[in-house]
Amino acid sequence: MFNWISPFNYDFAIAAIPIQIILLVFYGFRRNLPIWQSTCFWLVMFSNLVMTTADIISCEMNEIWNEFPLWVMYAINHAYFLGFIIRGWALFAYTSESTHAYKKGDFVYRIITNAPAAVAVTLILSTPWTSAIYTIAEDGYHNCSLYQTIYFSTYFYIFTSLLLIVLNWRKLSRRMQGGLLSYNLLLLFGILIRKQFYHMLVTSYFSILCIIIIFLTSENPDLHRDNRTLLLNKDALDLIGYDYWEKKIPFSLLTIAIHNYEASKTIYGVTQLNDSLRTLSSWLSKSYPRNFVFYTRNGTFVILIRGNLQKEPEVVIDDWKAKFDELKNRHFDILPLKVSVMLIPSTIIADNVSITSDLARYAMNSAFSENHKGNYVFTQDMVETVNKRKAVEKAIKKAMNDNSFEVYFQPIYSTKEEKIVGAEALARLKDSELGFISPADFIKIAEKNGDIMEIGRQIFEKVCIFLGAINVERLGVQFINVNLSPVQFMNTNLAGEFSDIADKYDVSMDIFDFEVTESTVEDYEMIHKQVLDFQSKGSELSLDDFGTGSSNLSSLMSLPIHVVKIDMSFVHSYFNGKDKFLPDLIRLFRNANMKVVVEGIETLEMKEAIAEMGCEYEQGYFFSKPVPPEEFVSYMEKMMKENSGDKD
Repeated sequence: MFNWISPFNYDFAIAAIPIQIILLVFYGFRRNLPIWQSTCFWLVMFSNLVMTTADIISCEMNEIWNEFPLWVMYAINHAYFLGFIIRGWALFAYTSESTHAYKKGDFVYRIITNAPAAVAVTLILSTPWTSAIYTIAEDGYHNCSLYQTIYFSTYFYIFTSLLLIVLNWRKLSRRMQGGLLSYNLLLLFGILIRKQFYHMLVTSYFSILCIIIIFLTSENPDLHRDNRTLLLNKDALDLIGYDYWEKKIPFSLLTIAIHNYEASKTIYGVTQLNDSLRTLSSWLSKSYPRNFVFYTRNGTFVILIRGNLQKEPEVVIDDWKAKFDELKNRHFDILPLKVSVMLIPSTIIADNVSITSDLARYAMNSAFSENHKGNYVFTQDMVETVNKRKAVEKAIKKAMNDNSFEVYFQPIYSTKEEKIVGAEALARLKDSELGFISPADFIKIAEKNGDIMEIGRQIFEKVCIFLGAINVERLGVQFINVNLSPVQFMNTNLAGEFSDIADKYDVSMDIFDFEVTESTVEDYEMIHKQVLDFQSKGSELSLDDFGTGSSNLSSLMSLPIHVVKIDMSFVHSYFNGKDKFLPDLIRLFRNANMKVVVEGIETLEMKEAIAEMGCEYEQGYFFSKPVPPEEFVSYMEKMMKENSGDKD
């Protein structure tokens, strides 16, 4: 044990020093993100170590001040006070960066938030001549009139940090919310304890607790690194990209996507695929040492090229191709993968910084098709496509919140009864800004982001509201087909939820025939369960758009599906003289005791020819385009009168 000279208790401060040194060493030997947020964390740790060490030493030296030169006494006390101020400012700067509170060009914000620290530092540095903060007189160390300035600065930064957290709360992840709020409150508590127990040096201890919280919630290098490839991950890409945008640093993105990544797991096995990923990752890091390489999961990589491109985009792509071909030749045995690349130049990013992540996502998803067309560099047309997608996503969210999706009905004709007997319910979306949005556009987007679950529920409820308000028997409506997305099929309680909605409007489930696509049928175990669930409620399932998927025909025939709808592409090919197997296809399903619906009927010739092939149901513009509920009722009433007239 040391025999301390001063009356201060150093236990907490001494305990904090080795922890701080360990964190500094560990953090220093790991690759950190090149962003101001990480720099602030460095500054917090370093200033806290200086403050803690100087605090202990100065307390001891102040007891025997006359044994040291005056400049040494001022130097060690200055180290403590400057460390104290800089640590408080750096913690605030870290909070400001984490909440993205600072806006480019907001000099007023910078002046206001930097002023307290600047004033405190100025007073500290002037102290040997002005005795503003403290003095070392003939009788030793004394606090002076402006000593409380250092605490004012600390309180200012803590409360300003808390204000920033509250104002930007919704923009933060839960992890960041908890981390930022807890360490600021903890630091405030530590300062209050220090004021209450003056002779106990606890500030350093609470500071190291704050540093540990920051490290665990956001600054641990492992949080920003992919475990398999050891490359930076998508979170790191987002942070670096945002930081570069704030600092107006130009950068380009080279996206790399492995073809058929999920299928490659089955073809090559997970072990070989992981070996290939590691080989490719190592090669990318060595080939682009001055740039940042990221693995954003699912077989996609991104290279961030800082600054404006030194070569033409086409030359950058040619260099990539040459390098990658050389890699494949050297490692073909462990790297049998094919990749697609897209380059997003800094000029494109500079004009579209707010949607950079969307541009990168589109580049990765569309790289294969664009490369096939000879496109390797992101163009303004692609930007327009991304902007359109963003606008459609916004329209979808608005329609969901407003419950403004519409239901249209397209009649289905029975060749046996020679009349309209049912209809297919179709979702329609009209936006005040975009106008009519094609289902081909909004359904794909809704399936990818999960909104299709809520859209499907709203559409089905509106169908039930409509059916509950009309006399279906009087109109001759025997069934209504409702489309189900493969994403909806993942809901194991789908039949129960739909049954509850139908019961709410006193609609029997046996009027519904739910259509599923071939991609859904690929999961035979799931569809068996769903078919049984819907049948238990009185409904049936049918196969929609046969011919657009790749399901196994023999397995398909074994499913308890009673109706198959043949895609209109077969119909058009048949009547255009390209393919002649449509009659055989209809005969195949009829022999399997399945009824057939053929869509795409546009002429009387097609109607009569398809009926002669033995098809039970027909659907298409020859009968009617999809129409709103009111028009569908009028249409059915008209058909009922015509049928009655024919009988008379």
